[in-house]
Amino acid sequence: MNRSRLAALSPLLYLAVGVALLASGETWEITPPLVPAAAVSAGWHMVPLLVVCGAIVLQRRYTVAGFALAAVATLADASLGLHLGVFLAWTDTAYAVARRAERRQRQMTMGLTGLAVIVLWAVLATLPGGDQYALPVALTLTAGVAIPFWWGAEVRNGDDRAARASAATLWERERSETARREAERERAEAVRRERTAMARELHDTVSAHLSGIALHSAAALSGAPDAELDRRALQHTRSASLAALDEMRTMIGLLHQPGEPLDLQVRDGLDALPGLLQRTEAAGVEVSAELQPVEVGPAVGQALLRFAQEGLANAAKHGTGAVRLRLSGLPTVVRLDIENPTPAPPLEPSASGGAGPGIGLSSMRERLRAVGGTVQITRADGRWRIRAEVPVESAGSSESSESAA
Repeated sequence: MNRSRLAALSPLLYLAVGVALLASGETWEITPPLVPAAAVSAGWHMVPLLVVCGAIVLQRRYTVAGFALAAVATLADASLGLHLGVFLAWTDTAYAVARRAERRQRQMTMGLTGLAVIVLWAVLATLPGGDQYALPVALTLTAGVAIPFWWGAEVRNGDDRAARASAATLWERERSETARREAERERAEAVRRERTAMARELHDTVSAHLSGIALHSAAALSGAPDAELDRRALQHTRSASLAALDEMRTMIGLLHQPGEPLDLQVRDGLDALPGLLQRTEAAGVEVSAELQPVEVGPAVGQALLRFAQEGLANAAKHGTGAVRLRLSGLPTVVRLDIENPTPAPPLEPSASGGAGPGIGLSSMRERLRAVGGTVQITRADGRWRIRAEVPVESAGSSESSESAA
């Protein structure tokens, strides 16, 4: 039997116990009658007993009102001689008040009940022969009143502790769920950034080699058959294809290490720029280069190299004449300029100084922005100019951070 069903049957249980005590033929009186003339038939105790049992039912909705009704009926029964059955039913209302009533209501009911016990003991002490039973009655009433109040208060405290523990568990569960969702969001964002970086890296490296292959093969096919020139074109094609395969293997290796930042995997920097110029000239593009020695960190060197690679590839595809490349170290910035003639504007620069939506141009801006640099793209007098600038502070900090690592 669960607690709620037992609580619903408690008035009937107290009524059955009271009737059984009254039918036993014993008086079962805790105190003598307050009014000696009230010593009447024991059946009169049924009236307060029924009232107290009704008060227990009333307490399900009105806790304090039910307790007050039961207290009045119990005091009335004391005039007949407080019956044990009535007193037992009253203790149930005292327990309910201590467990469910508000704090101020509990304090008031407990105080008034204690005062009533003292008054009842004082009245009993004034009765004839009261000195013989006043002390036992006082101890009985005190224990009978204190126990249900104490018991109800302890159960209430236990319920409060359980509620606090449940709330803390729920809060901890919600916090863990929030942390889990945040971690998943961060992982998804990291994967997205890494995929974007890999796509940019794939475009910057492999597309340049494939462009060289296309240029060499086109040059070989455009002229008359020449064994020496054709063999030289095949050599350049093989070199570019092997370099593309090497870059592809690097990207595959990165895919097997998703937790490692892509920019930390760089192998080439500005020291690879002369080789890039040689391959471009071998592809049939005339290049005039001015390379001033500069000191930059690996990340900045990688960004500038990819910028030069993309710029030279675009010049080979869309340009009509010699390409001019200049690398210079100024007091405040490291600058890389690429300039070539072009018959028509391939893309209009945006208001922010960038170009249109080309993947290569977007990759340029993203790479330079990652190291604190900027990209400027302009077209004037039939010439296409792109410029990359990295502040000296960014270049130096990149170098120091790499050396510290």
